[in-house]
Amino acid sequence: MVTPEQRDLILHTLLQIDDPYYLNQFQDASSEDEWFHINEQFIQQDLQRFFPSTIDTHDPETWQIIRAQLKQY
Repeated sequence: MVTPEQRDLILHTLLQIDDPYYLNQFQDASSEDEWFHINEQFIQQDLQRFFPSTIDTHDPETWQIIRAQLKQY
């Protein structure tokens, strides 16, 4: 279970990332969903470098929070 403190840390960390790869703009939700589906494993692995070891980007609950914050639609 993700604690409120971990949730805050996730949001704070995501706001600090200045990587164009994560600033994509999509024309519609289906294009965005397809991009996430294709790149999900890479994104989870890549984002892990920004987080302390206490946050596991592969954890389903954590990933759901991250994905919701990254999505445009």
